[in-house]
Amino acid sequence: MTIKETYDMFIRNRSVYCSPETLRSYKGHLKVFFDFLEAESGKGIGQLSFDDFKDAALFGDFIIHLRKKNVKNVTIRSYCRIAKAYLRYCYQNDLCPDYLKGVRMPPDDSVPKVVLYSDEVKKIDACFDMLTEKGRRNYCIFHLMLDCGLRSQEVRHLHYEDIDRERNIIHILESKGCKSRIALIPDFLIHEIDNYVLLRIQSSNMLFQSLRSSEPITADAVKHLFTKLKKESGIKRLHAHLLRHTFATSYLIGGGNLEFLRVFMGHSDYNVTKIYSQLAAESKMLGVDVYHLDPIFFKKGY
Repeated sequence: MTIKETYDMFIRNRSVYCSPETLRSYKGHLKVFFDFLEAESGKGIGQLSFDDFKDAALFGDFIIHLRKKNVKNVTIRSYCRIAKAYLRYCYQNDLCPDYLKGVRMPPDDSVPKVVLYSDEVKKIDACFDMLTEKGRRNYCIFHLMLDCGLRSQEVRHLHYEDIDRERNIIHILESKGCKSRIALIPDFLIHEIDNYVLLRIQSSNMLFQSLRSSEPITADAVKHLFTKLKKESGIKRLHAHLLRHTFATSYLIGGGNLEFLRVFMGHSDYNVTKIYSQLAAESKMLGVDVYHLDPIFFKKGY
C-alpha cells in the first residue's frame, strides 16, 4: 500500500468526526511531512510505501529535519502533533512500524500568554460603533469569545435559536471534533445580541452574517476584525484565541472549578485545561487586573 493510500484512509477516518477546519489543518501540516519523505527518497508519496523506510527512525528524523531549518520549537510541535496522529493511526491499523516509540518532542518555546486586562477590554470596546449593524455585530462576536469562551468557528456557526434566553444558555452544536456542548451567556450579552438582530438589514438563519448578503460571516472576516481591533486599540498581542485564554484564566481566578472549565471550553483532554491553572496562579500572584467575567459563572456554575 502506498503512503498516499494510507493518507487517504486517515483523512476518510477523520472526516467522520472532524470539522472542515480541522481537516484543512491535517492536510496542510501533513504536506510538510510528506514533502520531507519525498525529499528523503526522491519519489512521490503515490510511489512510496512504508517499506521504503523500514529501518528508518522516521518521526525522529522529521523532527531533526525541521530543527535544521531553524524552525521554532512551538512550530515543530504543531507539525509533529499532526504527523504523530497520522503515524499512530497507521501503526494501529498495521500499516507501518511504530515510528513513535521512544521519540520525545522538543520543549515548548512559545511565548507565555498574557491575557487581557480590564482597561484593555475598555479600549477595545471603544472601537465598536454601536449605532451601526456592523459595530454591534462585531461587539457581539468579540464578547461571545471573551465572556463565553467560544471559538471563532463556534461563533460563526451560531443560530439565533441556539440561545436559550430564559436559562442563559448557549447550545453549541457540532463544534471541534463534531462535539456539542452548552455554555453560559450573561444577560448583558443577550441584550446586545437582540439589539444587533433588530438592526440587521438582511434576515438569515445564521446569527452573524455578511453585511452584503444573508450569507454567514466568514473566517476571513473575523480575522480582518481582529487585525483592525489590534491596530485601533494599540494592543499588539491581540488575536482571537487570546479571548478564550482570558475567559479561562478569569474563570479560575474567580474561583471556578477546573472540571467545569473543561466542559465550558469543550476540551476533551484534561491536560489542555490544566494549562490555565498556571496562568491564573501567575495573574493572582502578580495582582494584575485580569478582565472580570460576569457573576453568572459563579452563581450558576456550581
